[in-house]
Parts: sequence; C-alpha cells; structure tokens
Amino acid sequence: MESLFSKMVKSGKVTYFLDVREAKNNSKYLSLTASQPSPTDPGKFTKRSIVVFGNVADELVGAFNEARQVKDGDPVFSRTLKSGRTTYCLDAKKAKNNSQYVSISSTQPTKEDPTKYSKKSIAVFENAAEEFADAMQDMVSHLKE
Repeated sequence: MESLFSKMVKSGKVTYFLDVREAKNNSKYLSLTASQPSPTDPGKFTKRSIVVFGNVADELVGAFNEARQVKDGDPVFSRTLKSGRTTYCLDAKKAKNNSQYVSISSTQPTKEDPTKYSKKSIAVFENAAEEFADAMQDMVSHLKE
C-alpha cells in the first residue's frame, strides 16, 4: 500500500519510518516502523510496526511528548489510550546502559482467536526522540487533511 506522506528518522543503527496511509474504507492512519540490522542474519533487517488510528493520533503525540520529558528521579510515566479494540501504551523506560527511551506498544485481539492478543512495540531512544516527535506531529497534520 502506497504512503500518502512519509518521513524517515535515523538514529544510530535504527531507522524509523513514519507513514500516513489510507485504508480500503478511505480512512487515514499512521504507520510507525522501526527497522534495524538483524543481529543473527547479516544483510537482513528486523522491522517492527505499529498502526495508529486517526482518532487517537493527537493523543498519542501528546503522550509521547510527555513521556520523553521524564527525567531521572521523576515518577514512572505510563499512559494507555484506546481506539476500538486496540490499546496503545506509552511508557518511559531506562535501558541497561541507563539511556532513556519511550516504548510505544499496540495490543489487539487476534483475528483467529479473539481471546488471544497480539502485541507490537517499538522503542524510541532519547537521541531520536525530538526528531521523531516532530515527524509524528507532521504526520498528524497530514492525517487531518
């Protein structure tokens, strides 16, 4: 499916792709993808994607901006947003090397068995957070067009 609008953010070995796309029912949505070299298969990439529906995109950008403001010693930040059967979670976390990052995850029932859930997540580290936030804001503007 072709993108209506795209942005790319590079941070070390991770490349983030942010795309506005249109579904078959003509509603627009945001696709967030993190891509990085595969640790086990040289020459290949590992990709993780999350689809964000237009009705929660503004809230997600606001929650992301709040999460990236969390500093050492601040209380833990966690925000949950719902859109239909999909639940989004944004969490400010600390990596093993003490760098901070924001985890964005999406959980929804599987098509095969609605009692089971599939979870997808991406991590945005502090060195890419500002550029990623700006790109998300641009995407939300295009969602509204």
